[in-house]
Amino acid sequence: MHLSTVLAQDTLFVSPIGAGELFTREAPGKIEDINHKLASVTGPRHNVVVFFEGGLYELKEPLLITGREKNRNVDTLTLLGSTSKVAILSGGRRVSGWKQTGKKVVQAVLAENVDFRQLYINEKMAIRARTPNRTNENDYSPYNRVAAFDEKKQTVLITENRIEQWKKADGLEMIINHHWYQSRFRIDSMSMKDNITEIKPVMPACKHLFQLTYAKMLASGKPYYFENSREFLDQEREWYLDKKTFTLYYIPEEGTRIKDLSVTYPVLERIIKIEGNEGKPIENVHIRNLKLGFTNWTVPTRDGIIGTQGVQGRGYTGDMERGILEVEFARNIQISHCHFIGAGDNGILFIRGVKESKVKSSHFDQISANGIVIDTYRKGLQPESYLCEKNLIEDNLIENIGMHYTNGMGLIASFVAKTTIQYNEIRNGRYTGMQIGNHFGDRISVMRDNVIKRNNIHHVMQLHDDGGAIYTLSLQPGTRIKENWMHDFGRSEWADNFPVNGIFLDNNSGYIRVQDNVFTDLNTVDRIKEQCAGNATTRDNILDNNNSQNMEIKENAGYRGMVGVLINRD
Repeated sequence: MHLSTVLAQDTLFVSPIGAGELFTREAPGKIEDINHKLASVTGPRHNVVVFFEGGLYELKEPLLITGREKNRNVDTLTLLGSTSKVAILSGGRRVSGWKQTGKKVVQAVLAENVDFRQLYINEKMAIRARTPNRTNENDYSPYNRVAAFDEKKQTVLITENRIEQWKKADGLEMIINHHWYQSRFRIDSMSMKDNITEIKPVMPACKHLFQLTYAKMLASGKPYYFENSREFLDQEREWYLDKKTFTLYYIPEEGTRIKDLSVTYPVLERIIKIEGNEGKPIENVHIRNLKLGFTNWTVPTRDGIIGTQGVQGRGYTGDMERGILEVEFARNIQISHCHFIGAGDNGILFIRGVKESKVKSSHFDQISANGIVIDTYRKGLQPESYLCEKNLIEDNLIENIGMHYTNGMGLIASFVAKTTIQYNEIRNGRYTGMQIGNHFGDRISVMRDNVIKRNNIHHVMQLHDDGGAIYTLSLQPGTRIKENWMHDFGRSEWADNFPVNGIFLDNNSGYIRVQDNVFTDLNTVDRIKEQCAGNATTRDNILDNNNSQNMEIKENAGYRGMVGVLINRD
């Protein structure tokens, strides 16, 4: 889009200090009033640009774009950020009023009655106070090991003798890693006998945890740690929120002064939601050159989460997942040159019915779960109106994913069709780089004709097992995985005994062509694995020329930078 084109359109100006009703450059409006202004657009059908002047927007509520806001008089709606100063749409609040308490710890009383699971120091995720202390930034180790699971009593047994001082801890959580799962739950009761501590999880997490009766999920030796107690606050970069007094405690790194740090905690669970309906999808919304983030997600605090791969809750019902940006029943949504940072759950969520849309030239960082999720409906057979198809994910840098829920991924696309995922770089994750497909057994579903090519995936699988740089499930006629470069990762000492792979064609993956992929510097990792276990056996896949070190493929794979020309409206 050229500058002259934009100038010919209606432009509504928004500012962090805006208060005007005209939404002009001279009298910009405030973000809270933009929906009302959009709904009042009259005249012949035309394009509208909402121009965000640079600065920090601390949103009071998410920006909702529906058929009402993008009314029948608006053809294409563009949300456009300044290029001279970054426009930041934040779901968080900044912390001030710090006081020293003790030699290392600082504290601040928060102005609101809040609850959150992440804290950001200079836009980097801090460590929720835990034991044992985290010393490895790749696999978040060390961990302790579970002694046993008592399936009859539905309790977890550990050799930990400090429980008396923890019993009064409000909100204490236990986290257990098993294969591709991570289980997080609050504790209902703790008791000790003969140097064995018995832990009863709260419901509903307890019920879901003890449904994991396969793959030796409940065998002894599973890595675990405890989190969220003032007793654990003893290491630099750790924090703790006392929810009785709403006092935040933090230990700065040595040599830093708290007054020199920007500290943000999340409040909102989403920043923007674009929502049509099944019978009338919303069309033609473009988001460009915005920084969005610092979102919250408190479902795990309330209910715990027993999460399979991609932090998909096992046994939970309802709409529980969240994204910085959420899209549902929409067509031609274009997201480009954006920065998604500090997600309490996911970066982008394409819920259902998203078609012919693009995520391009954007950066995802400090992500608690997954960078991009496509299709949360997750049904192998679904109405055409629900299907996510003909979407493009291109030229994105997706890094530091699974930072809180460690089995998160760079990208997970479930039952999708004609989706192209190319020229992305995915790095620094504790589980799979990307997953295409979901469980549907040995049956044809809506999945078909997906293309995964020229992606650069590295430093993944740093904790869990039973995954890979690229992971597939179920029959996918016409799907091609080609010219990807996967390198520099291996099996963690904390992984369980299932495979770690470059490309993993898992349960019933079929009719997929895997060709011309390059694998470099993989440690104790199979380049390509096909599942061959009973009813889950793969079939009719074509593997061709995946053993070279082709330099052209390496050089052409991955993120090519912020492709395209940003529009300067300042």
